[in-house]
Amino acid sequence: MHRPSSHLLIAAGLTWLVQTALAAPHSAPSPALTESALANTAWQLVGYRSDDGFTQIPEDAKPALFRFEKRRMSGNIGCNQISGAYNANGEDMRFDIGMAASRRGCSKPLMRQERAILSALPQVVSYRIEGDRLLMLDAAGQELLKFHAASHSPLVGHVWQLKEYDNGSGNLIAPLKGAGIDLTFLDTGVLGGSDGCNRYMSGYLSDETHLHIGPIATTRVACPKTDGRAEQASAYAAALGKVAGFEIDDERGLTLLSTASTPLARYRALEASPSATKSNP
Repeated sequence: MHRPSSHLLIAAGLTWLVQTALAAPHSAPSPALTESALANTAWQLVGYRSDDGFTQIPEDAKPALFRFEKRRMSGNIGCNQISGAYNANGEDMRFDIGMAASRRGCSKPLMRQERAILSALPQVVSYRIEGDRLLMLDAAGQELLKFHAASHSPLVGHVWQLKEYDNGSGNLIAPLKGAGIDLTFLDTGVLGGSDGCNRYMSGYLSDETHLHIGPIATTRVACPKTDGRAEQASAYAAALGKVAGFEIDDERGLTLLSTASTPLARYRALEASPSATKSNP
């Protein structure tokens, strides 16, 4: 009786293994892992779809950064801030229609970008995370928005103590003696510290050189009216509201900059600690 050769048996076995592997469904990331990666990363928008097709954002453009945390999305869509609720279940995603946005005037290219983003968000039905890329898709599987994971900020991991700040005069002055004004950035997109009178907190978005700080919230402890700390706290908050960028060097520490790259505040690093990245500021 003729028996198939061992070579034929091996070939048949390999063919069966290949066919079985191809027929088997591809393993997908766990929904919990996908949602965790979405929420624990700052995402920089690098492209968006509009009526003119898909537009890549130039690398030297002001970064549009987004965060997704506890079913809330916040981001800078060009020169305005946007925030709203979203729901993610596995790879399904929906944004609430009622998005809140600031109303600053922008250049025409940024206005076109903002209109395209605001138009795209209600069309999103799913998302994918591929390495350091986040893709948001419409019902046809077409890419609407494309993001890259933003790099870890050098702002995080330090307690920054204020050395001098712009009190509204256009010049940097030292804070009142013993004021103890400080600033801490968390990798969750939250910042906070002491303004010498109250604790303050806000959200922030940053990349390697740009920094945007949201509205400042403070506790309500009354400052003495005669020692100047209340006025100092108000001027310090006003300076933070003008911040558009930053730089860090060994000699000067952290400098917060305006849109014109003039210094608004300077700090020295008190410490660098892993505990300064996750806990409340």
